[in-house]
Amino acid sequence: IISAITTFFAYALNYIQNIQGWLQGSMANVMQGNYELLYISLPLFILAYFLAHKITIVGMGEDIALNLGISYNGILFLGLMIVSIITSLVIVSVGIIPFLGLIIPNLVALYLGDNLRKNLIYIALCGALFLLVCDIISRLVIFPFEMPLSITTGVLGSLIFIFLLLKRKVYA
Repeated sequence: IISAITTFFAYALNYIQNIQGWLQGSMANVMQGNYELLYISLPLFILAYFLAHKITIVGMGEDIALNLGISYNGILFLGLMIVSIITSLVIVSVGIIPFLGLIIPNLVALYLGDNLRKNLIYIALCGALFLLVCDIISRLVIFPFEMPLSITTGVLGSLIFIFLLLKRKVYA
């Protein structure tokens, strides 16, 4: 129902191409005037970096966090707000990109461990590299046209996700 309403308003206001690009994830509309909102995410990223140890402890559970003197609900709320704001800023700028937030942090944690402060920079760099590779592939597969970024990230992301599931050790 919501998709139908969105499509109706897109046709009525002559925004159907922009809406389709946004729903499928595309870097084509990222130009001056469309990406400045992403600057808000930089201070939030720095805040997340400084709170990384507390967020890691909160991830261990409420009992452990409270025993270590950390406000479980406060840090959990703050962490969720940071992630929600950054995610919404990215979605507003480039659209919906599947698997990016699912596979990259798990791949980095698989090879470097669960220390969020140490991994945060690597997660950002690997995510940017993965997105760059997917964007290049999207532009080259059916050249001179551009395939939606969500298709490329969906295919590569699902392959990597299946690899992660199969590589995982099974404990009895």
